[in-house]
Amino acid sequence: ALAITGLSCTLIAHASPPQPLAALESCATHQHEQPLRSEQGSAGIMVNLAEAPNSIRTVAKSLLDDAEDTAKSAGADAGAVVFRVAPTFYRPLPEQQALCTQLAIATTLRPLTYAERTFANVEDFDAWLMDFSQGQGADGRLLYQQCGGNCDPSFTFVIEHGAKEMKVATEVYCGYARDRKANMYTLSTTLRPTCAPPADEAQVSDADPTPRREPRTLRE
Repeated sequence: ALAITGLSCTLIAHASPPQPLAALESCATHQHEQPLRSEQGSAGIMVNLAEAPNSIRTVAKSLLDDAEDTAKSAGADAGAVVFRVAPTFYRPLPEQQALCTQLAIATTLRPLTYAERTFANVEDFDAWLMDFSQGQGADGRLLYQQCGGNCDPSFTFVIEHGAKEMKVATEVYCGYARDRKANMYTLSTTLRPTCAPPADEAQVSDADPTPRREPRTLRE
């Protein structure tokens, strides 16, 4: 999905996927994530094969290396690194397939999730990510089955760093088709603090605590 050659289309919007409910429900302090870096990278095939400075592959490795260093410096209180990858520009709404609109609504409310993976280092994670995003390997094939048509995924990776490994939980928002002429993605990293349930959690009010989100829409 990341390295698809260009199609003629109209450049209309700068957008980012909504935060999935699963992440919002996990911790009340999620909204206090500490921003680290945000950069744009090209999904072009040749720039990524060459690992050019503006390629998604190179930008991703730079962001992840920096985030890993920040997390290690913060020690036990660092929490998790959250790494997000999403198309920067989308095609106009009239050009969107009905399937993509349906998936945009469904995965805004409940993102696609995948088995937790363990990697020895950033390089191993980066290699898996390139395969996963292009439909290779067991996870990649499943992604392409679940996010079909010309719909494009946006990725959220929650990375826990151990002494000798990194554990990665993956969520995917699948929805509107990106502008493949621009072929740009926005990549960002944040630190999500570790949090525990409130001390008085047992005394829950009758109010429904589940966050509500409206599906994202594009401009006409």
